[in-house]
Amino acid sequence: MPSVPRSSQASRALRRSQSTRITATKFECAAQAHLLAQKRRIPLATKYNVNSNVTAASTKISLPRALSRPVLGEVETSSLVGAYPDLAGIPAEYIRERLALNRPKMRAALQAVEISISKSTLPTELDILMNEVVSFACPTHMFAVYNDAPLPLGHKRQISLFPIHDLVFGMHCTNLPTLPTSRPPSSSSHTTVPVVPLRLPSPETFSLLHAYLYTQQPATLLASLAHPCETDLLQLAAHANKIHGLWRNACLLGVVDAQLYDVIEASWESTIAAMQACS
Repeated sequence: MPSVPRSSQASRALRRSQSTRITATKFECAAQAHLLAQKRRIPLATKYNVNSNVTAASTKISLPRALSRPVLGEVETSSLVGAYPDLAGIPAEYIRERLALNRPKMRAALQAVEISISKSTLPTELDILMNEVVSFACPTHMFAVYNDAPLPLGHKRQISLFPIHDLVFGMHCTNLPTLPTSRPPSSSSHTTVPVVPLRLPSPETFSLLHAYLYTQQPATLLASLAHPCETDLLQLAAHANKIHGLWRNACLLGVVDAQLYDVIEASWESTIAAMQACS
Protein backbone atom coordinates (compact mmCIF):
# COMPACT_ATOMS: atom_id res chain seq x y z
CA MET A 1 0.00 0.00 0.00
CA PRO A 2 1.45 3.34 -0.93
CA SER A 3 2.29 5.56 1.95
CA VAL A 4 0.27 8.68 2.59
CA PRO A 5 2.19 11.86 2.98
CA ARG A 6 2.27 13.20 6.48
CA SER A 7 0.78 16.51 5.31
CA SER A 8 -2.29 14.65 3.95
CA GLN A 9 -2.68 12.72 7.20
CA ALA A 10 -2.52 15.95 9.20
CA SER A 11 -5.08 17.56 6.91
CA ARG A 12 -7.50 14.65 7.34
CA ALA A 13 -7.04 14.69 11.11
CA LEU A 14 -7.73 18.42 11.17
CA ARG A 15 -10.94 17.95 9.12
CA ARG A 16 -12.08 15.14 11.44
CA SER A 17 -11.38 17.34 14.47
CA GLN A 18 -13.33 20.26 12.99
CA SER A 19 -16.20 17.94 12.05
CA THR A 20 -16.26 16.57 15.59
CA ARG A 21 -16.34 20.08 17.05
CA ILE A 22 -19.11 21.15 14.66
CA THR A 23 -21.14 18.04 15.49
CA ALA A 24 -20.61 18.60 19.22
CA THR A 25 -21.66 22.22 18.83
CA LYS A 26 -24.81 21.14 16.98
CA PHE A 27 -25.64 18.66 19.74
CA GLU A 28 -25.03 21.35 22.37
CA CYS A 29 -27.30 23.83 20.57
CA ALA A 30 -29.95 21.17 20.13
CA ALA A 31 -29.76 20.31 23.83
CA GLN A 32 -30.08 23.97 24.79
CA ALA A 33 -33.05 24.40 22.46
CA HIS A 34 -34.68 21.29 23.92
CA LEU A 35 -34.11 22.57 27.46
CA LEU A 36 -35.51 25.99 26.54
CA ALA A 37 -38.56 24.35 25.00
CA GLN A 38 -39.05 22.34 28.17
CA LYS A 39 -38.82 25.49 30.28
CA ARG A 40 -41.41 27.17 28.10
CA ARG A 41 -43.71 24.23 28.60
CA ILE A 42 -43.26 24.16 32.36
CA PRO A 43 -46.59 25.28 33.84
CA LEU A 44 -46.58 28.53 35.76
CA ALA A 45 -47.00 28.38 39.50
CA THR A 46 -50.25 30.25 38.92
CA LYS A 47 -52.61 29.43 36.07
CA TYR A 48 -55.42 31.71 35.09
CA ASN A 49 -58.35 31.30 32.77
CA VAL A 50 -61.33 33.63 32.62
CA ASN A 51 -64.35 31.91 34.15
CA SER A 52 -61.90 29.58 35.91
CA ASN A 53 -59.68 29.74 38.97
CA VAL A 54 -56.49 31.44 40.04
CA THR A 55 -54.54 28.85 41.99
CA ALA A 56 -51.40 29.24 44.02
CA ALA A 57 -50.79 27.07 47.04
CA SER A 58 -54.15 27.27 48.87
CA THR A 59 -55.43 30.44 47.17
CA LYS A 60 -58.38 30.09 44.80
CA ILE A 61 -60.22 33.03 43.30
CA SER A 62 -63.08 32.57 40.86
CA LEU A 63 -63.40 35.46 38.43
CA PRO A 64 -66.25 35.99 35.96
CA ARG A 65 -65.46 37.26 32.48
CA ALA A 66 -67.74 40.30 32.92
CA LEU A 67 -69.58 42.00 35.77
CA SER A 68 -73.24 42.39 34.95
CA ARG A 69 -74.83 45.73 35.66
CA PRO A 70 -77.80 45.55 38.02
CA VAL A 71 -81.15 47.00 37.04
CA LEU A 72 -81.09 50.49 38.47
CA GLY A 73 -84.29 51.34 40.28
CA GLU A 74 -85.07 54.48 42.25
CA VAL A 75 -84.93 55.10 45.96
CA GLU A 76 -88.03 55.63 48.06
CA THR A 77 -87.94 58.98 49.86
CA SER A 78 -90.75 57.97 52.20
CA SER A 79 -88.29 56.43 54.68
CA LEU A 80 -86.61 59.82 55.12
CA VAL A 81 -89.69 62.00 55.24
CA GLY A 82 -90.08 61.39 58.97
CA ALA A 83 -86.70 62.98 59.64
CA TYR A 84 -86.98 65.49 56.78
CA PRO A 85 -90.65 66.50 56.28
CA ASP A 86 -89.68 69.07 53.63
CA LEU A 87 -88.69 66.23 51.28
CA ALA A 88 -92.24 64.94 50.90
CA GLY A 89 -93.19 64.78 47.24
CA ILE A 90 -89.78 65.87 45.95
CA PRO A 91 -88.16 63.54 43.35
CA ALA A 92 -85.07 61.70 44.56
CA GLU A 93 -83.03 62.85 41.56
CA TYR A 94 -83.63 66.49 42.45
CA ILE A 95 -82.62 65.83 46.06
CA ARG A 96 -79.37 64.23 44.90
CA GLU A 97 -78.61 67.28 42.78
CA ARG A 98 -79.15 69.58 45.74
CA LEU A 99 -76.98 67.38 47.95
CA ALA A 100 -74.07 68.07 45.62
CA LEU A 101 -73.91 71.62 46.99
CA ASN A 102 -73.23 70.30 50.50
CA ARG A 103 -70.90 67.41 49.71
CA PRO A 104 -67.64 69.28 50.46
CA LYS A 105 -68.85 70.24 53.96
CA MET A 106 -70.19 66.75 54.59
CA ARG A 107 -66.95 65.15 53.48
CA ALA A 108 -64.89 67.49 55.64
CA ALA A 109 -67.09 66.74 58.64
CA LEU A 110 -66.61 62.99 58.22
CA GLN A 111 -62.85 63.39 58.04
CA ALA A 112 -62.87 65.44 61.24
CA VAL A 113 -64.98 63.00 63.25
CA GLU A 114 -63.50 61.71 66.51
CA ILE A 115 -65.22 58.92 68.39
CA SER A 116 -64.73 57.38 71.79
CA ILE A 117 -65.37 53.67 72.40
CA SER A 118 -65.02 52.36 75.94
CA LYS A 119 -66.69 48.95 75.49
CA SER A 120 -65.35 45.70 74.11
CA THR A 121 -68.72 44.94 72.50
CA LEU A 122 -70.34 47.04 69.80
CA PRO A 123 -72.66 49.63 71.40
CA THR A 124 -76.00 50.72 69.97
CA GLU A 125 -74.93 54.38 70.10
CA LEU A 126 -71.67 56.25 69.90
CA ASP A 127 -70.57 59.67 71.08
CA ILE A 128 -69.03 61.93 68.46
CA LEU A 129 -66.85 64.75 69.66
CA MET A 130 -67.99 68.03 68.20
CA ASN A 131 -65.70 70.62 66.70
CA GLU A 132 -66.12 73.54 64.33
CA VAL A 133 -65.86 71.39 61.19
CA VAL A 134 -68.14 68.59 62.39
CA SER A 135 -70.82 71.01 63.56
CA PHE A 136 -71.34 72.29 59.99
CA ALA A 137 -72.56 68.88 58.80
CA CYS A 138 -72.76 66.49 61.72
CA PRO A 139 -73.08 62.79 60.76
CA THR A 140 -76.42 61.18 61.58
CA HIS A 141 -75.38 57.53 61.93
CA MET A 142 -72.39 55.23 62.31
CA PHE A 143 -72.16 52.19 60.05
CA ALA A 144 -70.51 49.17 61.66
CA VAL A 145 -69.34 47.26 58.59
CA TYR A 146 -68.53 43.56 58.86
CA ASN A 147 -68.56 40.23 57.07
CA ASP A 148 -70.19 37.19 58.66
CA ALA A 149 -67.84 34.64 57.10
CA PRO A 150 -66.81 31.85 59.53
CA LEU A 151 -63.80 32.73 61.68
CA PRO A 152 -61.01 30.45 62.89
CA LEU A 153 -61.23 29.44 66.53
CA GLY A 154 -60.03 32.23 68.82
CA HIS A 155 -60.29 35.01 66.22
CA LYS A 156 -62.43 38.09 66.80
CA ARG A 157 -64.60 39.51 64.06
CA GLN A 158 -63.24 42.73 62.62
CA ILE A 159 -65.68 45.64 62.46
CA SER A 160 -64.98 48.94 60.72
CA LEU A 161 -66.82 52.11 61.70
CA PHE A 162 -67.89 54.69 59.12
CA PRO A 163 -69.73 57.90 60.02
CA ILE A 164 -72.40 58.69 57.43
CA HIS A 165 -75.26 61.05 56.64
CA ASP A 166 -78.61 59.35 56.19
CA LEU A 167 -79.51 61.64 53.28
CA VAL A 168 -76.44 60.67 51.26
CA PHE A 169 -76.92 56.92 51.59
CA GLY A 170 -80.71 57.08 51.63
CA MET A 171 -80.75 58.97 48.32
CA HIS A 172 -78.26 56.65 46.60
CA CYS A 173 -79.13 53.17 47.90
CA THR A 174 -82.36 51.25 47.40
CA ASN A 175 -81.47 48.42 49.76
CA LEU A 176 -80.29 49.97 53.00
CA PRO A 177 -81.14 48.49 56.39
CA THR A 178 -83.69 50.47 58.37
CA LEU A 179 -81.98 53.51 59.84
CA PRO A 180 -83.10 54.41 63.35
CA THR A 181 -84.06 58.00 64.03
CA SER A 182 -81.07 60.20 64.72
CA ARG A 183 -81.39 62.98 67.26
CA PRO A 184 -80.05 66.49 66.56
CA PRO A 185 -76.88 67.44 68.46
CA SER A 186 -77.80 68.23 72.05
CA SER A 187 -74.46 69.69 73.07
CA SER A 188 -71.75 71.86 71.61
CA SER A 189 -69.07 69.40 72.79
CA HIS A 190 -70.49 66.07 71.63
CA THR A 191 -73.45 64.31 70.07
CA THR A 192 -74.77 60.76 70.07
CA VAL A 193 -75.50 58.83 66.88
CA PRO A 194 -77.06 55.37 66.38
CA VAL A 195 -74.79 52.51 65.35
CA VAL A 196 -76.14 50.54 62.38
CA PRO A 197 -74.65 47.07 61.77
CA LEU A 198 -74.04 46.66 58.03
CA ARG A 199 -73.13 43.21 56.75
CA LEU A 200 -71.35 43.35 53.39
CA PRO A 201 -69.64 40.78 51.18
CA SER A 202 -66.50 42.94 50.96
CA PRO A 203 -65.99 45.18 54.03
CA GLU A 204 -62.44 45.96 52.92
CA THR A 205 -63.67 47.82 49.82
CA PHE A 206 -66.50 49.74 51.46
CA SER A 207 -64.23 52.75 51.95
CA LEU A 208 -64.09 53.15 48.14
CA LEU A 209 -67.87 53.26 47.85
CA HIS A 210 -68.19 55.49 50.92
CA ALA A 211 -65.74 58.01 49.45
CA TYR A 212 -67.35 57.92 46.00
CA LEU A 213 -70.85 58.68 47.26
CA TYR A 214 -69.50 61.82 48.94
CA THR A 215 -67.25 63.01 46.12
CA GLN A 216 -69.14 61.83 43.02
CA GLN A 217 -65.88 61.91 41.07
CA PRO A 218 -65.69 58.97 38.64
CA ALA A 219 -62.17 59.92 37.52
CA THR A 220 -60.87 59.68 41.09
CA LEU A 221 -62.45 56.27 41.59
CA LEU A 222 -61.12 55.08 38.22
CA ALA A 223 -57.60 56.10 39.24
CA SER A 224 -57.90 54.20 42.52
CA LEU A 225 -59.01 51.09 40.61
CA ALA A 226 -56.25 51.21 37.99
CA HIS A 227 -54.51 47.83 37.98
CA PRO A 228 -50.82 47.70 38.93
CA CYS A 229 -48.22 47.38 36.16
CA GLU A 230 -47.54 43.78 37.10
CA THR A 231 -46.98 40.56 35.21
CA ASP A 232 -47.67 38.52 38.34
CA LEU A 233 -51.07 36.87 37.96
CA LEU A 234 -51.60 36.70 41.71
CA GLN A 235 -51.10 40.45 42.05
CA LEU A 236 -53.54 41.11 39.23
CA ALA A 237 -56.01 38.57 40.59
CA ALA A 238 -55.92 40.27 43.99
CA HIS A 239 -56.66 43.58 42.29
CA ALA A 240 -59.52 42.01 40.35
CA ASN A 241 -60.89 40.71 43.64
CA LYS A 242 -60.87 44.28 44.95
CA ILE A 243 -62.96 45.51 41.99
CA HIS A 244 -65.25 42.52 42.33
CA GLY A 245 -65.76 43.31 46.03
CA LEU A 246 -66.74 46.90 45.27
CA TRP A 247 -69.21 45.67 42.64
CA ARG A 248 -70.76 43.17 45.06
CA ASN A 249 -71.19 45.84 47.73
CA ALA A 250 -72.78 48.25 45.26
CA CYS A 251 -75.19 45.58 44.00
CA LEU A 252 -76.16 44.50 47.50
CA LEU A 253 -76.88 48.05 48.63
CA GLY A 254 -78.71 48.85 45.40
CA VAL A 255 -76.62 51.90 44.53
CA VAL A 256 -78.39 53.96 41.86
CA ASP A 257 -75.46 55.57 40.08
CA ALA A 258 -74.77 54.69 36.45
CA GLN A 259 -71.32 56.33 36.47
CA LEU A 260 -70.23 54.10 39.35
CA TYR A 261 -70.94 50.99 37.29
CA ASP A 262 -69.27 52.56 34.24
CA VAL A 263 -66.06 52.87 36.26
CA ILE A 264 -66.34 49.36 37.71
CA GLU A 265 -66.89 47.81 34.27
CA ALA A 266 -64.00 49.71 32.68
CA SER A 267 -61.64 48.78 35.52
CA TRP A 268 -62.71 45.16 35.40
CA GLU A 269 -62.22 44.83 31.63
CA SER A 270 -58.78 46.43 31.86
CA THR A 271 -57.66 44.13 34.66
CA ILE A 272 -58.98 40.97 33.00
CA ALA A 273 -57.20 41.96 29.77
CA ALA A 274 -53.94 42.38 31.70
CA MET A 275 -54.40 38.94 33.25
CA GLN A 276 -55.06 37.34 29.88
CA ALA A 277 -51.92 38.97 28.49
CA CYS A 278 -49.91 37.34 31.30
CA SER A 279 -51.39 33.86 30.98
